[in-house]
Amino acid sequence: MAREYIRRLFLLAAGSAVSSLGIVLMLQANVGLEPWSVLQQGMSQCMGITYGTASIIVGAAAIGTAILCGESFGLGSIGNILFCGIMIDGMLYLDWIPKAERLFPGVLMLAAGLEILALGTWMYMKSALGAGPRDSLMVALARKTGRSVGLCRGVVEIVVIFVGWRLGGQVGIGTLISAVGLGSLLNLNFALLHFRPAELRQENLAETFRRIRGGLEQGAP
Repeated sequence: MAREYIRRLFLLAAGSAVSSLGIVLMLQANVGLEPWSVLQQGMSQCMGITYGTASIIVGAAAIGTAILCGESFGLGSIGNILFCGIMIDGMLYLDWIPKAERLFPGVLMLAAGLEILALGTWMYMKSALGAGPRDSLMVALARKTGRSVGLCRGVVEIVVIFVGWRLGGQVGIGTLISAVGLGSLLNLNFALLHFRPAELRQENLAETFRRIRGGLEQGAP
């Protein structure tokens, strides 16, 4: 039991770190951001907070809305929100990745960021410790409205882009590339890694606590 959760927690932490690197590459590409990053960058500029703090606020709001709509969440959902926000701020503070000044290098950096984000997402999802906050929100909205997850995602991302743009977030060719390319990259990586997310059940927080408590009780003298 303990070894299993250590392995899964490692996957969660590693996936969050890899995803954070991908997001920082996309931010530094300077050619436009994926929808949620547009909102978070706009919030950071408008409110005078760091990008990571904005990411934590948006993730918490997404989870809170999903809970109000009847969805559950897991330890990984909370960990993903906190880990990614802290790691993104740390990487931006260290300034290891220079900002692209021209379009072609920026597009290459964006493409690298998207691929790294896709790999980080695979690692995070493989931990099976809870769905991501934005994924939980989409599922909750789909169940509440009776519409498809794809339609709900599309509508929400349009609203997110518009609000983020009005707050000062960067919209450009990278926004279009990200909106179209990320889903395709996820599908490609999942196929190459023989990973079927639909067949993997994500564990919610109550189940995690019950399993840990049960393991401790079995191990007690």
